[in-house]
Amino acid sequence: MPNTFSDVEALTRSIANRWGIIDWNRHFGWWRPPSKVRILMYADSSVYFNGGSFLGLQYVFNLLKSRAYYYVDFEIDFAHRDGTDPTATIPGAQALTSATLDIMNKYDEVWFFGFDSIPNLSPAEVTLMEQFMAAPKFGGVLVTGDHADLGKGIASQLPRAGVMRLYPAPPNSPPGWNTTLEEGPDANATFNFDDQSDDKPQTIRYKRYSLDSLAVFRRRYRPHPVLCGPTGPIDVFPDHQHEGEALAPVPAPGDPVWPTKAGHQEQPEVIAWGRIKDPAATKYNQEIGVLSAYNGHNVDVGRIIADSTWHHWFDINLTGTLAPPSPYAGFDETAAGQAALKKIDAFFLNCGVWLAPPVRQAEMRAAGWWSILWTDHMLELPQQESLRYYGDQAIDALGRRASPCTVTEWVLDLPIFKEKIPRWEWPMVLERFQLIDIPLERYVAGGILQQLMNTIGPWSPKATFPTRPVSDELLHREIATGIDAGLSALTKQLQSEASLAAKFADSGFQVRRILK
Repeated sequence: MPNTFSDVEALTRSIANRWGIIDWNRHFGWWRPPSKVRILMYADSSVYFNGGSFLGLQYVFNLLKSRAYYYVDFEIDFAHRDGTDPTATIPGAQALTSATLDIMNKYDEVWFFGFDSIPNLSPAEVTLMEQFMAAPKFGGVLVTGDHADLGKGIASQLPRAGVMRLYPAPPNSPPGWNTTLEEGPDANATFNFDDQSDDKPQTIRYKRYSLDSLAVFRRRYRPHPVLCGPTGPIDVFPDHQHEGEALAPVPAPGDPVWPTKAGHQEQPEVIAWGRIKDPAATKYNQEIGVLSAYNGHNVDVGRIIADSTWHHWFDINLTGTLAPPSPYAGFDETAAGQAALKKIDAFFLNCGVWLAPPVRQAEMRAAGWWSILWTDHMLELPQQESLRYYGDQAIDALGRRASPCTVTEWVLDLPIFKEKIPRWEWPMVLERFQLIDIPLERYVAGGILQQLMNTIGPWSPKATFPTRPVSDELLHREIATGIDAGLSALTKQLQSEASLAAKFADSGFQVRRILK
């Protein structure tokens, strides 16, 4: 992508139009400021921030800076290990231990875009990354690479993340390659290398999570949060002719590299697969892992995402190689391409959100809940309704500004809630319920909303329309109180209905007998 102001201006305008981005500070001055999530993009060799062989990471950079998600403001730096990239925002050769980088104090996440194949992190750098990913920092890590050993140089020695990609992956030529190309617009060729720069993405298969066993207590399904878009699952990625492969290694019980908490050892998992459609490939019609994830927050370490290729992120695959009307002008030049690009946008944004440490997650949650309290929707709510009703209204209001998976995180992924029901215990509990649908998310959301409305929202007799947000401490305290209220109300409702259900069964399902 050319490095000109006009191109950047056009790109940011396109992103703003696609996402309907407005000046949040101007229109919603009373909202809580967004969470500042600080990301370091770290590369080596021929991977450049702008330009170079792959045209850089300008699209992703400008998307993240756009405030497409109102509740998070990404701050991004780009550093180069070799110092050969003149476009890096931090000039010069930068080791991870560099005082200039100071990753422990300056960043919440590090995204690795490596090209070199020979592992070259120093012991001090590995130790620093262990500290970065451990509590209390909880630093998030994204690792990428490509075919063969590309990316192994700066990623393979990282704790946990280093074994979530395959090294070496298949080569960059048939018949053994991992090609996820979709057939392109070529008149006389199929599955051509240039097809990665057209407007046609690959279709991916995402892992489905039962909401009654992982996310919320309803019998429906969702993808992993990083593949959960505002309008539905993210089921497309950019395609490429020779990808790496994402893995889910199986940790040995008690392995200290893969921590255990309260008897639970968190497992990495492949969360999306791509299919090889080129008949020239040995693995024709087979699937490969294109994305894996590790939720380290469950065991007090940082989260990890491993991507099969950095081509999912590079401008050569997103904005194309030629100007329109060429068919290789990228996704943004056609209606079909723009529809796919919005899903891909959401994936990039979700990675930044999901990898953020718990303290940033709490800030995003606070921004989300505070933003709905004084809306017209909430002002018109009746004050004498059930918590279940308020829960439905809260989930609907939050869902107008965030994906369903993010809303669930804002309701259920709180310390006070997880202390009562650790997330890994949910499947063990709920698999015992075959007939009962437990509306936990709705009751907890209802308890939170009612508490906030009564104490710091429109129902408080002391409240007036705010000119600034309340303190985080007050907001978090009221949310915790609301969670307790929601769980208490759900407990009473379940006890009442369980008693009624028992009577109904004992009566031989005679309705008249239990209604007396």
